[in-house]
Amino acid sequence: MAFLRQDKKGDATYLRIVQSFRDTDGKIRHRTLYNLGKSSDYSPAALKRIGQTLYELGGGTKEELEYRMLHELSRFNYGFPLVVKQLLKAYSLDTFFDGMSRNQNLGFSMKESVALLISERLHDPVSKLSNYKNQSDYIGLSEIELHQIYRTLDYLCDRQESIKHLIYNKGRDLFNQKLDVVFYDVTTFYFDSNKEDGFREKGFGKDGKIGKTIITFGLLIDQNKQPVGYEVYQGRQYEGYTLSDAISRLKNKYQIDKIICVADTGMMNADNLIEIEDAGYEYIFGERLKNIAQSKQDEILDLTKYDVLEIEDESGESIKIQYYLTEYKGRKLITTYSLNRALKDRAEREEKIEKAKIFLSQPAPLEKKAKNHYLKKLTQCQYVLDADRIKRSEQFDGFMSVATNNKELTTAQILDAYKQLYKIEHSFRSFKTFLETRPMFHWTKARILGHLLLCYISFTVLNYLQLKMKKLNTPQSENQIRKNLLKMQMSLITQNEEEFYLRSNTTDGAKQIMRALSIKEIPDLIPRSNMSQYL
Repeated sequence: MAFLRQDKKGDATYLRIVQSFRDTDGKIRHRTLYNLGKSSDYSPAALKRIGQTLYELGGGTKEELEYRMLHELSRFNYGFPLVVKQLLKAYSLDTFFDGMSRNQNLGFSMKESVALLISERLHDPVSKLSNYKNQSDYIGLSEIELHQIYRTLDYLCDRQESIKHLIYNKGRDLFNQKLDVVFYDVTTFYFDSNKEDGFREKGFGKDGKIGKTIITFGLLIDQNKQPVGYEVYQGRQYEGYTLSDAISRLKNKYQIDKIICVADTGMMNADNLIEIEDAGYEYIFGERLKNIAQSKQDEILDLTKYDVLEIEDESGESIKIQYYLTEYKGRKLITTYSLNRALKDRAEREEKIEKAKIFLSQPAPLEKKAKNHYLKKLTQCQYVLDADRIKRSEQFDGFMSVATNNKELTTAQILDAYKQLYKIEHSFRSFKTFLETRPMFHWTKARILGHLLLCYISFTVLNYLQLKMKKLNTPQSENQIRKNLLKMQMSLITQNEEEFYLRSNTTDGAKQIMRALSIKEIPDLIPRSNMSQYL
């Protein structure tokens, strides 16, 4: 059997074709068939040609050999950067950030840094340190240093009002929408810390995290979940006191003449109503039926007075609603009754009563919770079930009231607007669950506000993409978008000393995303030197 032997002598390598055989005694011996000399006497190309000829003489083909010479060097995701940059362009944020980098002589590209951070947030939200480490997973982004990523948050904080204003104006232009109804609600974001500083404070967090510091976040959106604006408040800020501030800022910033503000019962207080009316706005608020005058309650709780309204739900199915329309304190009051809601109210009350019975044997923790469990305090650490309160609560099962100062909308339109408050709950879910805005690990106020603005931009462009896809009848959920972008991969391969980028097969879902954003599909195979013209 013949083989190629390499012999080291000093700094040189000598090549010989050697044959092995057995002598008369049965021992294995070697004899040289041909001396090729020093390997350095041949160019690499010559050695490859010799090897290819010998391979073909052995029955192999050139195609087989070339296939074996094809190697994958690395693999990248191109979907997130490609789509995120197009989304930033839709809101003119690309030119805005380029202008920041140029005018303030930052020494790095704000556009590239923000594109990386949003790509990571849509892909898999992690820390800023991990964002820095993960940037090598993408193609189409310029390299950003870690300290530049943190500086990006500071610069976002500095220009937050300009960016929010730009998003608001472009959002109106992109969908040619007139802002006539806004929805407002408040949530909290918590920190991985219990240290208070006057901004981060311990308070009632809506995530149920005990002992953590929080900040309060008030969000305004329109009927399409497109952001109108947001404000950030210290942790212990009572949510009912944030609306008047948000409305005042909305009026001053955007010069909006006429809107209807929709909010839940937590915002229904005299100061908010005065602020909204002074701004020339109208409102649709949830009314606390238990807090209105007894005579008016008796009138509203009489189901014999109720009419039936037939409307279509979002699926087009016709449903009937029992409602009663009356006036109270100069505003229109619409109350609806639902048997399903009554059953739900009853079940929630019975659950609290069962908890109350457990607390009766261990009353120590009840100092601040007794009212929430239908308990009445008799003496120190002695409680009984509050039968009167339970009986009174039963009267309101199934009833819900909505108050408005609007004189033109029909009952159906008012109820439909209030029903759409669920959209802002969906928005908060996007912030908290999909974009993972919290827990926050930044400690300075500037970094916190920069992080929140980054999440706000991410929410804005993601919702814009979903609206565009919905208009094309190819809707996708947030997780479907993430899954489809994740599959947009590209491999760097080498073949015959040349390097190429090989694109993965484009899924139908990815094609729908690119179609919605008017992005042309990238060729299957691209020479490495030509890649910059595509990404």
